[in-house]
Amino acid sequence: MKTIFKISIFWAFGLLLSCNSGVEVERISADKLVTVNAFISPKDSIIRVYVFKGGALGDVLNVEKAVIKNATVSIANDLGGKGLFFDEKSNSYIISNQLFRVMPTKKHFLKVKTAEGIELNAECVVPASPDEPVIEGNKDNNDFGFSLAWPSEQTRYYTVLFDLINVDFTPRLGASSGPSLGFVASANLFDNKDRSPKPVEWKIRNAFLANKISLQTVFTSLDENAYKYLKTRETAYSWNRNSGNFFPNLQEPQPVFSNIRGGVGVFGAYNSVEKIVVIK
Repeated sequence: MKTIFKISIFWAFGLLLSCNSGVEVERISADKLVTVNAFISPKDSIIRVYVFKGGALGDVLNVEKAVIKNATVSIANDLGGKGLFFDEKSNSYIISNQLFRVMPTKKHFLKVKTAEGIELNAECVVPASPDEPVIEGNKDNNDFGFSLAWPSEQTRYYTVLFDLINVDFTPRLGASSGPSLGFVASANLFDNKDRSPKPVEWKIRNAFLANKISLQTVFTSLDENAYKYLKTRETAYSWNRNSGNFFPNLQEPQPVFSNIRGGVGVFGAYNSVEKIVVIK
């Protein structure tokens, strides 16, 4: 299964070098600033950990110069720990899930030590396997309106991704535009404690103009670290998009969440389940 959350190394550079990042790193000198980024899941075949060095504000680092390749990286849980090795192709430290099993509901520990003696560590609790999402839909002219039932209380934080698969559509007179998810395809972050009484509703435009079409739903439960990181990163990106030379953003940037002790970054966890609904 593809990793739902792919770490952006470019974001790591922006976090370390941009004055607009909103990350509070004043207590760490530039020459000792290190970022560690990793999301783990029982569904992933490979565990990846990215380690980068920082620099003073205004410095520019390319990938090769920013990647730390000689660190000692390890991950552990109740069954013991394993060391990761550096993979030149992905510029990350990796280990196969056959050598180290990520365990649902268990706490996992990440440790990183650079050749210069800088030590970083963090922990996260992997969410339990989520229940299969409940999708209910109906035909609305040529559209398909559907809703996603709220998950059980055991799932606090989650995100949902939709995609159209097995689509067979032939453009014809009066039906030149095929099925479309539009903004529905984008990720949505939810906190189950802030949910409304009604289920969330979406619509697939022109779904019934297709000869064949199915809706793929990937429901992903998040640990608190992953949720806070994604939420605050979204806020930081929005702040940066709304800032410019002609129309400066008068709001103060908010810190991007970090749970890495001794540096910055995130060590989070998630667990996913997939469901396919045949529409036509």
